[in-house]
Amino acid sequence: MSSSHVWSAYSARAEEYTEALGHMAATAREDRELITRWARGVQGRILDLGCGPGHWTAYLHDLGLKIEGVDPVERFIKIAREQHPHVIYRQGSLTSLSAGSYGAVLAWYSLIHIPPQDLQGTLTSLRDSLKPQGNLLVGFFAGDRIEKFPHGVAPAYYWPPQTLASLLERSGFSILDVEHRRIPDARDHGSISCRTIPRPLQRMRTQAKR
Repeated sequence: MSSSHVWSAYSARAEEYTEALGHMAATAREDRELITRWARGVQGRILDLGCGPGHWTAYLHDLGLKIEGVDPVERFIKIAREQHPHVIYRQGSLTSLSAGSYGAVLAWYSLIHIPPQDLQGTLTSLRDSLKPQGNLLVGFFAGDRIEKFPHGVAPAYYWPPQTLASLLERSGFSILDVEHRRIPDARDHGSISCRTIPRPLQRMRTQAKR
């Protein structure tokens, strides 16, 4: 399923998604604690990539953090601006980001629809959007193997946390923390916190593995 088809699927169900999941009351306490701790520990402007209706962006903004939300779905951006007019949102995707623009990126369940063969290129682009020693926090569906499944809006993928961590390392990141949380009667949750590796060090690591 192409990116444009995924975006169209979300656009068609934007109001339904917002009502069900687009507010902080629908988030888990563990996620709020994790993201708050992460965001307070990073430096520079934060990008909420794939912000959807903008609730996480607004939550972190209201904690006093410098953040903006970006999403490719025009309807989501309209909803976010209506509900949180004091926060910066803009329509865009990963390809629209300028190199070295952000101190940190929050990719909270915004990479789940990317086919496995395309994900490393996406992660490399994310690395390029970050400043040196920039931080990335990824949230995803955790599983025992890479596996496609019928997500409610568009097909998505499970990732074993250590497999995704290895892919992040190959994409120029140093892993800081890996989480795999089992949730009763729901899909397992995974998150990985990482930081960009300086390019000379990344080249040395790549050469050492050859």
